[in-house]
Amino acid sequence: MKNLGKILPDLAPKSSGYNGDVKTMRYMTEESRKPPQPFGHGNSGYRPAPQGPPPRRTGTNSTEVARRRAQKRRRHRRHILIFFYTSLFLVALSAAAILSFTVLFKVTSVSVEGTSRYQQQKIINASGIKTGDNLFRVNTNDASQKICKKLPYLETATVSRKFPASIVITVKETSVWGAVKNGSKYLLLGGNGKILENVSAPPKGCTELLGLSVKKTEVGLPIGFANQNQASLYETVLGALQKSSIDKITSIDFSQVSRILIIYDGRITINLGDPDDLDFKLKFARELLKSNIKSTEKGTLDMSVVSATNKAYFDADYSTASSAEKK
Repeated sequence: MKNLGKILPDLAPKSSGYNGDVKTMRYMTEESRKPPQPFGHGNSGYRPAPQGPPPRRTGTNSTEVARRRAQKRRRHRRHILIFFYTSLFLVALSAAAILSFTVLFKVTSVSVEGTSRYQQQKIINASGIKTGDNLFRVNTNDASQKICKKLPYLETATVSRKFPASIVITVKETSVWGAVKNGSKYLLLGGNGKILENVSAPPKGCTELLGLSVKKTEVGLPIGFANQNQASLYETVLGALQKSSIDKITSIDFSQVSRILIIYDGRITINLGDPDDLDFKLKFARELLKSNIKSTEKGTLDMSVVSATNKAYFDADYSTASSAEKK
């Protein structure tokens, strides 16, 4: 036993830090066997995985998870169904549209309603619509414009579809309103300003329009004047006359803007002055022609100052009557 203390120091390695004391060696051995410290601040070592089995779920947690999964499956199934039915609807709609524009809804009849100087077949031919055309591919506006241009005496031509396979053309004829001299001939105008016809002389009872320079003369289209002032004056006078309902107008002279002259019934010259307040002037003139001026009288009716004075002046022409009496 005496030599045992000497043998133990010789067996211990020098690197272990053994200082010859048995207690110290035992302490260092215990220190080296300590488990690693937890990972955290000040310790960059590896954090070991937690030991032991994972925590068990309770019954309540399992039910909640199952419910959420079921809801997720239902939402997914609903999205699939929505996509499926939407796609099916679009396919069916596309198929219906293709059939409508190719096989179904073909025009079987074209009819004309309203009275005019043109025969019904001529109106149908002017529209360009034929039996066998697809009902939905018929351009009704284009057909209406074609009719009114090719057949100028038609003021309006309304083209409409009538299901399942018919086209109805409703027409309204315009009347001759005036005649404008164009070279050696006259252009007949409708109430909407459209050129109806090119004739050698205006028909009986047609109003002759004087003092206008014509630029556009294509039959079936609105008339065009040389300058904008004439066009504006023409439209103003035309609109006022249509409102007044005065008929038997022999001629209208547009030569002077400040002195518009109307010949009524070939015997009364109406001086309207400038185009201001034409509605009132013509309404006043209509009452005078109806109540104050006899149907046999001739002369000049001055309406140029009626807007300011509320008075009109009639200068009767008795020279014709005196000449008749002498004879």
